[in-house]
Amino acid sequence: MQNILNFCNKHRRALTGVLLCFVLFAVFAAVWLTHIRGQGDKSSSWAINDQFHSFIPIEEQMEQRFTCDRDLLALSLVLAAEDVDTPPEGDLELVLTDSATGEELARSTGDMRYIYNGWDNYYTTLGLDRFVENPGQTAEYTLTLIPHYTGEGRLCVGYEAGGMPAGVALTVDGEAVDGTVALLGTEARVGGFLTKFYWVFAAGCIATAALGWWLYCRGAALHRLVFCGVLLLGFLFNVLLPPYAAPDEKYHINQSFTLASTIYNPHLPVAQSHIRDTLRRPSDQDALIQVDETTVFTWQHIVRVLGRPNTDPTGYTQDFPEYQVDSSYTLYWISGLGVLVGFWLHLGFAATLYLGRLANLAFFAFLSAWAVKRAPVAKPVFATAALLPMTLHLAASYSRDSNLLALCFFFSALLLDLAFGPRERIGWKQLVLPVVLAVLIVPSKVVYLPLAALILLIPAARLGRFSRWIKGGFLAVCAAAFLLNSGAAVALTNFTQTSGTAAAGAASLIAQEQALSQEEPAPAAQSESAPEPPASAAPGESAPETPASEPQSESAPATSVPQAQGESVPEQPATAAPGGGGAVQTDANSMSTEEDLTCYTLPYILSHPLDTFELCVRSVVEEGDHYLSTLVGGTLGYFGLDKPLDLAWGWVLALYALLALAWLCPDGGAMPLPARWGTLAAGLCCCGLAVLGCISWTPTYYDTIYGFQGRYFLPVLPLLLLVRPRALCLAGDCRRGLVMAAVLVDIGVLLNVFLAVVAR
Repeated sequence: MQNILNFCNKHRRALTGVLLCFVLFAVFAAVWLTHIRGQGDKSSSWAINDQFHSFIPIEEQMEQRFTCDRDLLALSLVLAAEDVDTPPEGDLELVLTDSATGEELARSTGDMRYIYNGWDNYYTTLGLDRFVENPGQTAEYTLTLIPHYTGEGRLCVGYEAGGMPAGVALTVDGEAVDGTVALLGTEARVGGFLTKFYWVFAAGCIATAALGWWLYCRGAALHRLVFCGVLLLGFLFNVLLPPYAAPDEKYHINQSFTLASTIYNPHLPVAQSHIRDTLRRPSDQDALIQVDETTVFTWQHIVRVLGRPNTDPTGYTQDFPEYQVDSSYTLYWISGLGVLVGFWLHLGFAATLYLGRLANLAFFAFLSAWAVKRAPVAKPVFATAALLPMTLHLAASYSRDSNLLALCFFFSALLLDLAFGPRERIGWKQLVLPVVLAVLIVPSKVVYLPLAALILLIPAARLGRFSRWIKGGFLAVCAAAFLLNSGAAVALTNFTQTSGTAAAGAASLIAQEQALSQEEPAPAAQSESAPEPPASAAPGESAPETPASEPQSESAPATSVPQAQGESVPEQPATAAPGGGGAVQTDANSMSTEEDLTCYTLPYILSHPLDTFELCVRSVVEEGDHYLSTLVGGTLGYFGLDKPLDLAWGWVLALYALLALAWLCPDGGAMPLPARWGTLAAGLCCCGLAVLGCISWTPTYYDTIYGFQGRYFLPVLPLLLLVRPRALCLAGDCRRGLVMAAVLVDIGVLLNVFLAVVAR
């Protein structure tokens, strides 16, 4: 027994790691048994025609010609007995052929006794014996139903009469019918894919925890732990929330692909595409990938097409009528270069999308780890902020916030290091990098302009006798970078305008100049009883209008059993997302009323201070939980959806507990209290500008601030946590343990995200 105890004591860290992996495996196994197993029957379908008001009996056969641009796994029709008292008996044969060639593509046979015997408008799904893969374009098919009756009962099919589009024809018993049968197509069934995908994901989570524990036991430096954690966890977020899932990511993808295309195509000038157009290779489009809402079928389709190569001619691009985000490409060079590498390697659309995302993730992981290394104080705060789920979700996306967060973290840490680090004298070489970072940050998001004031924290003795000139010149360069930006004038105009006419005029001017504003336009009209439209563009950021998308519907398994009738989802009208550019703002204004264009601009705020105060108070009371959730990652995915991915509040509380521990952890550096208050003031100024920017494009009849989200505070979150009473400091240094705890919490969040996607 003593030998066993000695062995356990000697190898306690290794045994603890094994126990940790076993516990994680047990958790994943329990979740699989209770939530994942049995989900193989989940299928995805869409309505080819979901309208029917009439029924027609079938004596010999029915032929329906229709067009389709998706894969076909099963077909569902509204079938019923002609006489409820005499149900049809016998076999029902289905044959699917290519209308152009007459080639038989698939068939199936079902027993008519399984058809629901009633007139309650139920779909009956008939599977196909072969998977019919769509050639990548709209194809024309012929569906033939042949009943083989063995009794007196006859079968009826539901259809919609009149107004049939081209390429659609219905024939029943040899006679043409002006109508189309109610028809749903099933394009995919998740089958055993979900279990395989789940266990690959579980293995990745367990491996991440094991590597983190190994680095922890080896005494790895904090910045190395952060780099590995961000890279691995960001990759897992990238897998579970694929491209087009992040806030407004579709427009950021368009920006990156346009930048890459202008380099890839030698006949195009670099980054000169219009804001309303997007450049991509002709085959860089996939309706199942280019959706905002992630489902299990999104995962399945991406895995299926990930290895497909691109067959377009080298250097050839095509113009798509899709919006970009901004006229500036500053924060899109990293992802754009990743996309360009995919172009050069002739990778398919899906693989190229992931390559651009991984480039952004690697850039963020490098700069965030460097920020942790350079920060003379509050290293745990920088590390924890970099490992928040919201940070990782944005870092592993095409969003400009991926690079912006990395630049803000590193810029803050770098200036704090110059001010309070071990270096006693600062030469001009040490100031080059902060100037470059400031010139990149300020024009991209004007609300983070106060970060430039951190230069004032550097003691004059470190800069020499020209310290005042150096600091003044640094601030002047930042101001010039903002004023020379194409949207600076419009940002000031939109904030100080006094009427909707002025807003429309400014928008029209910018549309003609093809420049985007840095402030946000007023949202499109909405009734007071309707909920506020969601927004995901940050203040100081330009973003195009966000059209609503139709989520994939789910149907019952492809068997000859009744299925409840689905309801068609009408397309929602497009609304302008906050952050809209000038060109887009013109469209928004043309659809808005005078009341919509009367916003909380500076003249209105000064003349109505009580109304503005009430707006802020109501926003905190009614939307406070949303702000807290979106700061750390309690809400992920595309926020414009009716049902974004909301995590359990237990995880949100755990993330705030980690931030509290990071705040209480010894920061390991000597930073005067006045300087800490100075950094807090700079961070609060950034937060105030973010809130003020959202208020400035909130219509005056709104009850809460339009489009504000907690994630706008992420770039300055480390600065907000520098002030701490000395009495609240923890006794021991737990910074590396804190990073390990953040990794485990992130794994729990990832599992929550997985289950939320499966539940859709």
